[in-house]
Amino acid sequence: FGDVEAMYCMKLMDELRKQNIPCELYPDQAKMKKQMSYANSKKMAYVVMVGSDEMNSENVTIKNMLTGDQKQLPAVELVNYILNKQ
Repeated sequence: FGDVEAMYCMKLMDELRKQNIPCELYPDQAKMKKQMSYANSKKMAYVVMVGSDEMNSENVTIKNMLTGDQKQLPAVELVNYILNKQ
């Protein structure tokens, strides 16, 4: 994902941090496999993916790193989704 997606994610991260949900943005435009390996090495519970399709539909794709399950949901529901899963 690129710079436009990163800027979109920064807004989402701001909302997560307001609720004391730690988050970070992968700092590079690396391949998805490398990004997922990074998330695994950091023991992250969830990965949120945002590409042009998600931005256009105002959704995010969230992946549970323990189960491998992933789903799409409206971006405005991200904070509540994570809070209810903890």
